[in-house]
Amino acid sequence: MHEQNGGFSLAPSLGGVESLIEQPALMSFYELTTEERLQVGIKDNLIRYAVGIEDAADLIADLATALEKA
Repeated sequence: MHEQNGGFSLAPSLGGVESLIEQPALMSFYELTTEERLQVGIKDNLIRYAVGIEDAADLIADLATALEKA
């Protein structure tokens, strides 16, 4: 999943084996208000990183690139 945007996609996991980065407040818990999310420990700036089966060196490089851009 080596792409121009740092190699990661903002997407829900549908059982794939690729690495994903997700913002739960916008995806998994979008139906809750900010207050409801905070009650269950989901802050609006929480990021979930699901590691896939790609080459570890590629994942590390992609993550470093993404963090440099953030």
